Amino acid sequence: MIRLDGIGHVLLRVGDVERSRAFYSTILGLKVVEEDPEHGGVFMALAGHGHTVDLFPVQNPETAQRQTPGGVGVHHVAFQVASDEALKDAYFTLQEHGVTVVRAVDHVSQKSIYFHDPDGNYLEIYYELPNAPDLFREGRHDRDQPLVFEGRVSPSGSGPGPSPSRA
Repeated sequence: MIRLDGIGHVLLRVGDVERSRAFYSTILGLKVVEEDPEHGGVFMALAGHGHTVDLFPVQNPETAQRQTPGGVGVHHVAFQVASDEALKDAYFTLQEHGVTVVRAVDHVSQKSIYFHDPDGNYLEIYYELPNAPDLFREGRHDRDQPLVFEGRVSPSGSGPGPSPSRA
């Protein structure tokens, strides 16, 4: 058996590298660590990592096919946050940038927000509860419940932000 230490990175084929770079840096906070003009790739990383997401252009954006929902292939890429508060912040940051949250779900062992990047790649941001391994062993039975985030104070601190939201 091979002894793997983790998942290193995900390569995404995108229609517009600059648009994707803006999305992954401005909204998700990844930093550009390398650009490879010879191959057209942009390597981006979470803090403390060599690279996390590689963005490479498709050969012809006009004719490139998107992944078929429910078809063979990667369903989504998940990014983990460290707390409930960080997940709430992620939810409102997505909204403030006009990103549609497809689902917000309490999966018992973790809480998740699902959305798409500009090319339709399905992404997740989640907070895993500290006792998640125990919940899996006990059988969490996927009692998925809608996850509701209450409005937050606006960035200027001058008053309430968005009203309570359901996703």
